[in-house]
Amino acid sequence: MKKILVVLLVALLLVSSFSFAACSDPETTITVCASELPHADILNNSVRKILREKGYTLKVKVIDWEIQNDAVANADCDANYFQHTTYLGLYTGTTKLFAACKVHYEPLGIYKGGKYSENTTDNFSVAICNDASNALRALELLKAKGYISSSPDLDADEKGVVLKKSIKIDNVTINLIAENLLVPAMADSAYVCLPANTALTGRVDQSLKIHEETDPDLVLGNANILAARIDDYKNDPSYKAKIDALVDALLSEEVAKYVAEKFDGAVICDERTQIDLRPGK
Repeated sequence: MKKILVVLLVALLLVSSFSFAACSDPETTITVCASELPHADILNNSVRKILREKGYTLKVKVIDWEIQNDAVANADCDANYFQHTTYLGLYTGTTKLFAACKVHYEPLGIYKGGKYSENTTDNFSVAICNDASNALRALELLKAKGYISSSPDLDADEKGVVLKKSIKIDNVTINLIAENLLVPAMADSAYVCLPANTALTGRVDQSLKIHEETDPDLVLGNANILAARIDDYKNDPSYKAKIDALVDALLSEEVAKYVAEKFDGAVICDERTQIDLRPGK
């Protein structure tokens, strides 16, 4: 009887070990780091199911956007999903990353701040993000909507952070603030330029939004991408297969439908933004 129990126990341990190994098989596990909203939401609630049907297990890591490119370059993650091509172009790591596809677009909007007044026409402050790519988008939107008359060039450090903390354009003070501090800065500003994911994460009331980007070129140029390692994609068949499966899922009609239903126009995901950028495509 004891022998039978021992045999059964050993068999159970072997099965458990096999199951665990299968669940964590690096050949079929795709690890993606992403920003919380809408990126991780899309991955967890739409892409995961599509990949499961293809035999892949998706693991999503929500980490700070400033270290996501390093996480992919260091092979801690297979890909990331948080940025647009302009920001990726600022990356200076030794491992080259590439945009595998464009997925969705997050309109940057101008929101009323705590110092807002309908009578305010000059000598007011606007808070914008201090990373160069979003800062330039904010300045162009402010110019297009008549808040400022020009959009100056901005010097940035090696991480893409604008060096100046504040600039004066006409009679408007533009304060450049870290993305995670933009929502708190609303209380002390007449206006704040918020990327859609920042507004979503900060639960900012959409009734405060006055304007947003609508230019088709901006929609195309600033669509958020899936970034991966180009050399591994070209030389490692297993890695390429995982990235291809991930891209196919992100470009699917299922994802576009999920985004439309979940975010109700705050995030755009359709034929304008779902674009395959893989080599040879």
